[in-house]
Amino acid sequence: MAGIDKAGDMSATAALQEEILTRTRLHTEMVRRLINDPTVQPAELAGFLEDVANAYLSISEELSQIVRAAEGR
Repeated sequence: MAGIDKAGDMSATAALQEEILTRTRLHTEMVRRLINDPTVQPAELAGFLEDVANAYLSISEELSQIVRAAEGR
């Protein structure tokens, strides 16, 4: 993310960084609860982890778009 020098790009990048931190905290707590819950089935945990992965892929795509836009200027 370093090297992106446009104010709008930095703002968008900072917002995504904050989103990553927020999601990471939330996901960590959710995983802790799921693992400690004896009633949670492996399929439920697998579904949750897939959702988490998709969320991070989406953020990754947004960051890639920011980088491509910054390089195209």
